[in-house]
Amino acid sequence: MTFKYFLVAVLIGFIFYLLLLPRVGYLRKGIIFAFVMMMLVFAIQPDWSSSVAKAVGVSRGADLLFYVSHLTLFFIAFVYFLKFKEMEVRFMKLVRQLALESARRE
Repeated sequence: MTFKYFLVAVLIGFIFYLLLLPRVGYLRKGIIFAFVMMMLVFAIQPDWSSSVAKAVGVSRGADLLFYVSHLTLFFIAFVYFLKFKEMEVRFMKLVRQLALESARRE
């Protein structure tokens, strides 16, 4: 029972931290806010996750949360992979430009 209160406090703290982030777009904040609110509701009423799980065809609420968290982590990893590839291309263009300028000077 005490872990439940700890989890609720951490999630509420995360919501306040999220609302104070200055450089995050409203769409991203909204998606994260909805996800954290869903976690907060399921932390307060764990039986609701079982009801939602049964409605979507998963046997237990814990399994549903496991699947959703893994899909979310996969999506986050994919977004960071795309950002890394974009930075790699930009870095490569910058190195080429510096190499050409260096060759012109010599």
